[in-house]
Amino acid sequence: MSGSNETLRFQDLKPYLLLQNGNYLYKIPFRGDWAVLKVYYGSRGWFSCVVKSFENVMLAGQTSYMPKTRLRVEAECMAIWQKHGFRVFKTYPDVRVEAPNCPPGGYMLFEYVAAPKLGDILRDQSMPVEERLAFYRRWLPEWSRRHDLAIQEQEPRLVHENGDSKHVMILGNEFLWFDFEMAFRHRSKVAEHVSHEIIQYLWNLRKNTPPEISERLIEETVRHYPDKERLMRAHDYFWKHPNLLHRFGRACDRALKAKSRKPSSKYTVARLLREALLRAKT
Repeated sequence: MSGSNETLRFQDLKPYLLLQNGNYLYKIPFRGDWAVLKVYYGSRGWFSCVVKSFENVMLAGQTSYMPKTRLRVEAECMAIWQKHGFRVFKTYPDVRVEAPNCPPGGYMLFEYVAAPKLGDILRDQSMPVEERLAFYRRWLPEWSRRHDLAIQEQEPRLVHENGDSKHVMILGNEFLWFDFEMAFRHRSKVAEHVSHEIIQYLWNLRKNTPPEISERLIEETVRHYPDKERLMRAHDYFWKHPNLLHRFGRACDRALKAKSRKPSSKYTVARLLREALLRAKT
């Protein structure tokens, strides 16, 4: 950002605060309209970032929580997704922001987009059920196409690790994806990470949509997601992991944690997905 010709200066960003969730998100005036300023982990102290980074890198095989790492990973992911034709937020890397608690190299400036999210559409009970499901059916092939690319290229940055329905906007005939700051790091495990993303989305959608949608989501997924074998693998990574140590750990998790046995758990979602796939074969 050192070569910027445009500078935005603010004495105080508090009036523009949109969201504080570790990061700070601000909706700021920009060129007669608005932009979103994201300050990476501005609300998390240095020691907390180090501790969380250790957990992520050493235990979960993910990128660290350090602000500049998060910014770098998000920028890399956005560039890769855009290269493959997926709509992401535009950014303004040549615009410098000077404001309290907005360190150089610790923020990114995004376009501001006002549009409904996929989850908003599916929850909108003023719309007919079939109309809402039509959005979901249209989204599934694009979701699958990205999974195809991630596996073909062994590219973990094409996996939407923080995937849920609030991170997908609907812009006319396009889907806009966002929130990429945490990515799995192991290329050799991309197929497994895709499986986790599939269950994560289905779990999130079933949990956050009304019954007339949630009760049909898995069947609709089986009908309209092109790669049925990949859906079955998503189940298998939860219930029959190829690594015996992982399989044993998950068996203990299901046995010892009551929440793992709940109807809303990811294990349950994976089991329901398998059952729907078997029904579709008969």
